[in-house]
Amino acid sequence: MTLELASYKLRFHEGHVRAVPSRDEAGCLFEGPGVDLRGDDARSVLDLADGVRRWLEAREPGITLRSMSVDLRAPRVLVTLEALEASERPRVLRFDPPYAQELVAAAAELEAQIAVLCARALRRRRDGRAEEGRKPSSA
Repeated sequence: MTLELASYKLRFHEGHVRAVPSRDEAGCLFEGPGVDLRGDDARSVLDLADGVRRWLEAREPGITLRSMSVDLRAPRVLVTLEALEASERPRVLRFDPPYAQELVAAAAELEAQIAVLCARALRRRRDGRAEEGRKPSSA
């Protein structure tokens, strides 16, 4: 079973991805903290963002993508772009349907990668807790 995501945020400027599943691998509503991907895992996701960049560039050439937050339930996408001038602040763009769905479609490959990596991280988290429960107490 593929892990279903509720939301995720891509932080290109920090090399970080944060995701929250909607359901766990057993199909139950997800409870608990989201999953943070850093290092090689985050890079493997962020490297798949070409479709998103192309979609945004087609509408506003010359932009630099800073972050993208995706709420798959709404669906709603928030995109932060680097400021064009050093004296300006980053710009935030909000996309609701139908444009949000277009951006989600452009991000399908990276979303699938996030789901795979989140499932792996959640298994490690679960197995780590199980391992802690088996350790003898030192009291």
